[in-house]
Amino acid sequence: MKTVFSIIVILIFSNILGQDQNNLVGNPSFESIDGKLKKLTQINIAKGWYSPTALRADLFSKDKEGDIGVPDNFYGKEHAKDGENYAGIVAYSYNNNKPRTYLQSKLTKSLAGGVDYCVKFNVSLSDLSKYAIDKIGIHFGSDAVSLDRKGDIIFSDKSGEFEHIITPMGGKVLSARYNWETVCGIYKADGKEKYITIGNFYNGKDTKAEKLKKLENFSGAQFPEAYYYIDQVEVILVNDETECDCVDDSKVKKEAVVYSSMEVGDISDLTNEQKLERLKVYFDIESSSIEDSYVSNLEKVVQVLKENSTLKLQINGHTDKSEKEAINSDPENEKLINLGNYRAINVRNYLVKKGINSSRLTPLDAGAENPASPGLSRLSLAKNRRVEFIITK
Repeated sequence: MKTVFSIIVILIFSNILGQDQNNLVGNPSFESIDGKLKKLTQINIAKGWYSPTALRADLFSKDKEGDIGVPDNFYGKEHAKDGENYAGIVAYSYNNNKPRTYLQSKLTKSLAGGVDYCVKFNVSLSDLSKYAIDKIGIHFGSDAVSLDRKGDIIFSDKSGEFEHIITPMGGKVLSARYNWETVCGIYKADGKEKYITIGNFYNGKDTKAEKLKKLENFSGAQFPEAYYYIDQVEVILVNDETECDCVDDSKVKKEAVVYSSMEVGDISDLTNEQKLERLKVYFDIESSSIEDSYVSNLEKVVQVLKENSTLKLQINGHTDKSEKEAINSDPENEKLINLGNYRAINVRNYLVKKGINSSRLTPLDAGAENPASPGLSRLSLAKNRRVEFIITK
């Protein structure tokens, strides 16, 4: 029994050691601390991490309460992505009223020239941030970037340093305040890089800043800045780009799954209610676009409305359970939270273009509360992504 236990311990330790050897970032999740964490601006007690300017970044820990706690702290609430700790930086402030802060660390060994590295770090916008930006990135350098005062580290176009920075794919604005987002990319090394620095290296003109509404469940005023929590930083050598599972959400479309209903056929002998019951419109995942295959159904709805000039309809836009879960994980995503409404509105707009007065059509977001099919299979979910017509008069 003792031998078996020893083998298990050795295997577990080997796995952990293997992970550390693969990742060239020492203390990637800020778990190892040397000193007492008492206040903000103490990133320097996380082993291997420091700030390159006179204004230090922050460290937060589950072992603490108040301003530096996890999940609740001075800037909002967030659980750690990995382990129990994470760091925090100011990446942008309105009119540059507050200096930015940065994280810096020396890699466990220099990068090899001409080879690819998979680079990842996780960010979460703090709940009380008033702004979200697109230019938070990780910079690779042969020397440590430094500034002997409080201020912003801004690279010029002529410096060539932007070639050594990984930023969000597709210029994505990192605005999620309820969960972590991953900044990920492939970096081809020159062969001299020893240091990484995380922050915003672009001037205000080249930084896209989106203003956010205050969250209802947080008291106190918003900070006129973009403050990001940082966790789980990785730099790993890969033999091929495909080994790095970075996904560009702006370019990758989910597999199309649109429910194909049976041919409507001849509905001339049916009541108006029966006709409209058959003329549902179905949608792709997280989409409000009307598929070509359902244009014929909408043409029949137009015909019903023109033949019954006093008829008024409520247009119910439904979502499926997976879309509801996506909304729960990203409740600030305007496209998702209004998805049912957008579906209903797009259908209404089509009917209006065909000559139906908009006063006869009332779009409604019906959400995911009344599924047409109770299952969770792809087919069941596809049946639930729909628009239905209800006669109101």
